[in-house]
Amino acid sequence: MVCSIIGYVLAYALLAGFFIIERFVRQGDGTKDMGRGHFDAGSTTAVSIAMGVAFVIVPLAPLWNWLRIGPVINLWAGLAGVIIGAAGLVIRYFAFSTLGRFFTRTLRQQSDHRLITTGIYKRIRHPGYLSDIMIFVGAAMAMRNLVVLLVVIVLYIPAYAYRIRAEENMLVQIFGQDYIAYQKTSKRLVPFVI
Repeated sequence: MVCSIIGYVLAYALLAGFFIIERFVRQGDGTKDMGRGHFDAGSTTAVSIAMGVAFVIVPLAPLWNWLRIGPVINLWAGLAGVIIGAAGLVIRYFAFSTLGRFFTRTLRQQSDHRLITTGIYKRIRHPGYLSDIMIFVGAAMAMRNLVVLLVVIVLYIPAYAYRIRAEENMLVQIFGQDYIAYQKTSKRLVPFVI
């Protein structure tokens, strides 16, 4: 029981960390603007739905466990989730810090838009999306409810796959051959893998 409570507290800390980074590391008012351009293609809506559902079901997982809705996964998987989520917070911090004011919530071209290929972006084209997946999957694992974990995975993977496809189409249109060359030297989410 004590281990479960510690896991719940750590899962809540992961979600709190997400909000702290959103609040204090995002640079500039434009990064918080939800105005969508034609490049967005509904991808912000898809990601927002996935995130909205996760923000409801993950914090409620202790109640689900108490009511025995969904099998409880083992303690080691919960610990792995905390580690994955914490790594996601670190990646998110570096993604925001490196991209600066170009890290926006929606897909749109900005004035003096620049292609950033340094820091964490040298090998990963979408570390912010990777961090979201890691934080929320990690928090779901830390809550130790298999149904919650599966719902988060089922929602996040297609939402972010669609978002990445829309963003890469936008970046090819904005940066042309420079972005195509960058695609050849980097991976979407995991260095040397995918």
